[in-house]
Amino acid sequence: MNGGTVTDRHLHPLSIGLRYLKNLPSTLLGLPALVTYLNDKGIGYFFAMAAVFGVGVLAINWLSWSRFRYGLGAHEIVIESGVLNRNRRSIPFERIQDVDIERGVLERLLGLAKVRIETGGSGGDEGVLDSLSLIEADRLRAALRAGKAHEVHGAAVQDEAVEAPALFAMPLPRVLLSGLFNFSLLYLAGLFALLQTFERFLPFRLEDWGKWIGLAEDRLAGRFTPGMIAAALLLALILGVVTGVARTLARDYGFRLTEVPAGVRRVRGLFTHTEIVIPRRRMQLALVRRGLFKRMLDFSELAVQTLSAEREGGGKQSVAPLARDDEVIPILGACNAMRLPAEGALLRVSRRHVLKAVAASIALPLVAIATASIFYPPILFALAAIPVLVARAVLERRAHRYALVGDMLYVCQGWWAQKLWIVPVRSAQTVTITRSPLQRILGLSTLLVDTAGASTISDPRIVDLDDARTRMLFDEIAEQLRR
Repeated sequence: MNGGTVTDRHLHPLSIGLRYLKNLPSTLLGLPALVTYLNDKGIGYFFAMAAVFGVGVLAINWLSWSRFRYGLGAHEIVIESGVLNRNRRSIPFERIQDVDIERGVLERLLGLAKVRIETGGSGGDEGVLDSLSLIEADRLRAALRAGKAHEVHGAAVQDEAVEAPALFAMPLPRVLLSGLFNFSLLYLAGLFALLQTFERFLPFRLEDWGKWIGLAEDRLAGRFTPGMIAAALLLALILGVVTGVARTLARDYGFRLTEVPAGVRRVRGLFTHTEIVIPRRRMQLALVRRGLFKRMLDFSELAVQTLSAEREGGGKQSVAPLARDDEVIPILGACNAMRLPAEGALLRVSRRHVLKAVAASIALPLVAIATASIFYPPILFALAAIPVLVARAVLERRAHRYALVGDMLYVCQGWWAQKLWIVPVRSAQTVTITRSPLQRILGLSTLLVDTAGASTISDPRIVDLDDARTRMLFDEIAEQLRR
């Protein structure tokens, strides 16, 4: 294939076996079917077929490896791939946002690394080189960054051999504490998946809930004492805590955030070690999350919304999983000069929002209970939950606040799980006013600020402002956008 840049480099030869090992678990899933098919052929025939299959997979991996090449030119990196259909991708240095290195357990054992090349014109990675030697990965990253700096600025990049002081770091005790806040029942999903694998050995199908209940009644009748119920709940709680701590430890072990010329660099991971740069120019807003228990201990989580939904964590990237306010402030400063609101700066929305909240929390449950009671009168006992729903709605609404301070818009929502959006007005793509039928009756409006890459479900929105105040705030934001 013709082109100015010569693609004269291969991935590391160990990537052939590494790819085989990574795909081995999915390959093993087909073994039961193979055993069933060959059950009358003898064990020798089975092993022979398995060996032929393994050699064939290795041959395909070798062929893919031999046809994958890359090379560096004066102004670009070029990647060629494909066995039958050949692809040649050229990535100009000036388009490269950053080069990230990722190392899983197998890569670290073999001294390899995965290199991801991220560009500003894509929602993900334009180039992935899996796998290179660690020396080659470091050399390639340095060369690409130097080439980018030369293309954009006409100078070499800053030498990163000197470790920058950390903006934020999480020692092991902090990581474990963060895991306690990430209670998870993910193990239940794993248990259910395991049961589905061995479903043919069970006395009933998992989808047959009637037999589930009947089996429980037959086997456990008279055994459900208050002590057993408490023990089961305690066991579920312990397993949930252990699962949350384990997941957090695997993800955030060695968490370290440093400031670099392009933005902030995040390093973390126990088994899979990741090192990525979150470019400052792609940061659209910051989100501070504080659950009730985190607030009681004066902790919060800080994430930034980037331009698009990227590979890890979607459009939101965590830059401080568990931090105090005095630790969050310098991080926000490094992230597009954002800042926390001053004490008492946030304003409440209209008082009429409480009426709307109460009406919304009562109407639908009442209709549902009244309809169900026609067929099942005892459902009327569910009316006792109505006051709880009303109290929750009032608390959630009273916690909803906002402020426009200079060029920063703040939106706070939630009482139990509080979210504080920090939006530089310059990042806003559109500003929208919406009014539901009930809001029109009460003279209220919702102001929605949309930023690039944000989810339509979790956009910062100010709900139930007075119409006049909504229009005033809309005009102030629109005026800043026109400058």
